[in-house]
Formats: sequence, structure tokens, C-alpha cells
Amino acid sequence: MFNLRQANLQDLEALIELRLELLREAGEIKGDSDTTNLAEATRKYLGEKMPSGEFLAWVAEVDSQIIATSGLVFFQRPPYNGNLSGLEAYIMNVYTIPMWRGQGIATALLQEIISFVRTTEARRLWLHATEDGKRVYEKISFVATAKEMEIVWY
Repeated sequence: MFNLRQANLQDLEALIELRLELLREAGEIKGDSDTTNLAEATRKYLGEKMPSGEFLAWVAEVDSQIIATSGLVFFQRPPYNGNLSGLEAYIMNVYTIPMWRGQGIATALLQEIISFVRTTEARRLWLHATEDGKRVYEKISFVATAKEMEIVWY
């Protein structure tokens, strides 16, 4: 059995490691690329954003080892019909170590996050799904919409 809890700064290195594994599986880190700079930038981001509550994470652990994680950030947008606060929540970094997949761990993490978000003013909870993740999200009532659009500059 696994234990669910909100992550804290003592979990920082495990959160970084699992994020890098997620990015490898998603193809955003190629082969054996050097991830030193990415790990350090992630460490800096989490070290600043977790204490302020700008980034929240939940973890699943077995025997004090973190085996899965999921992150959450809030966005404040202008109010619109159906969401007069304009507050939205975005789920990210959902990742379970491969040997622990298929046991309902990601679903349990997501249900924790959904319960938490329902206590806030946020009226939209969204995410980007990998092909493998879509069935997990659909099972707990996420509905597919058109792909998000973005502008990227360097």
C-alpha cells in the first residue's frame, strides 16, 4: 500500500529526479543529454515557488520512498462566465515510477488534487496529457478539448 501526502522541501531532490524522468519519457530530454542545468533550474524554481505556495506537489510513497508525484499551479485570469474569480488550476508533472504503474497511484494523487482545488475559488482544472495518461484522466472525468496554443521564443 502507498501513502499520499503533500510534498515539502525535504522532497526536493526526489521531485527533481521524477520530473527529469517524466521529461525523458515525454521525449523532451534526448538520450543521455546532460541535465545538470535543467536540474539546477528546477531546484531553484521549486525552492522559491514551493514555500510561497505558487507550486504545490503531492507524492505517493512506499516505505518512505517517493514513487509518484503530481504538481499544481494556479493562474489568475480575467473573470469570464462560469468562472467569475478567473482562478484556474493547472496539473503538471504527473509521474509514477514504471514498476508502480497500473495500481491506481496516479488516480489517487489526482483525486487528492481535485479535492484540494475544490476548496479554492478555482473553477477550471486543466492539464496536458500524454497518450498513456489520457485514459487515467478520462476515468476521473477530465474531458478532452482542443489542443492549447502557445508562442515560444528564446
